Amino acid sequence: MGQAKKRGSFEERVKQAQAHQDNFYGISASDEDIRKELGLPDDAQSIGYVIHLPDKDEFVADIIDNDIAFSVTYAKLPKMAKIYDKPELAIVDAKKITKHKLLVCVLFES
Repeated sequence: MGQAKKRGSFEERVKQAQAHQDNFYGISASDEDIRKELGLPDDAQSIGYVIHLPDKDEFVADIIDNDIAFSVTYAKLPKMAKIYDKPELAIVDAKKITKHKLLVCVLFES
């Protein structure tokens, strides 16, 4: 118990543990390469990046993260998902959600 107190409050220790559990992985590829690999038509346009929950087949629609509350809203349809301009921004939000397996994906419109 004494050693834990030396490492900080419970909240600080949880944040430290989450930072050390950075077990995210993925591939770095251009939207064009992804479109070709998936066999999408040439006119399929990349809209942005979304956070997908593959186990539930849902998408993150909104995240509220402030000093008062942390709340995540989910949607079944990709068009209702929160769209990020850069994958790094989606990854930052995805790391805040610890109770689901998540994927940051490119959303295409065809």
